[in-house]
Amino acid sequence: MVAQIRHKTKDQAWQGAIRDMTTSSFISDSKRESLDTKCHMAHVDMKEGTSALQSEVSTSAEELEQLCGKEVAAADIELERMRWDFVLAKLKYEHEDNEKQRLHEERMQQIHQQAVKRPFSQGLQDLLQPPNPYALFLYCFIVIHVIYTVKELSFYFFQTHYLFCFAIVVFYILKKIFQDYKNKKKYS
Repeated sequence: MVAQIRHKTKDQAWQGAIRDMTTSSFISDSKRESLDTKCHMAHVDMKEGTSALQSEVSTSAEELEQLCGKEVAAADIELERMRWDFVLAKLKYEHEDNEKQRLHEERMQQIHQQAVKRPFSQGLQDLLQPPNPYALFLYCFIVIHVIYTVKELSFYFFQTHYLFCFAIVVFYILKKIFQDYKNKKKYS
């Protein structure tokens, strides 16, 4: 019996502490007051009865009041938890957006400073200068293969179209001779 009384007093103290906590902004004060009023009215109605089982009724009234208090407190706690979860999620996304914006501004500032520092020719040199030995090897590999491919294509073209190539060479030689002859006439 003493253990039950101690348990009830601990529960009542806990409920009182929960009720004293700040309540959620999702439940209006009028709704909260109406819930408290209903619980109180049920308690008063139960106590007004004058039957022989009044002690049992008062215990039931106390249990009803505790039950109403527990439900209200649990709902308040759940709503407060949901509100704080929402606020935390909102702050997290705002922080991420601010961080992305800050990094973007830093990158743009670095690019702008690099563009202002160097003239255009320096930018080309940096573009062609390999950042590491592997890139240098890749550049050399590409240049060597381009030279080899151009050489092979030119030899193939000369071998298959040797008459056409001969005609082009003769045409340019005659054109050069004709231009030299014209220039000699003009200056003489």
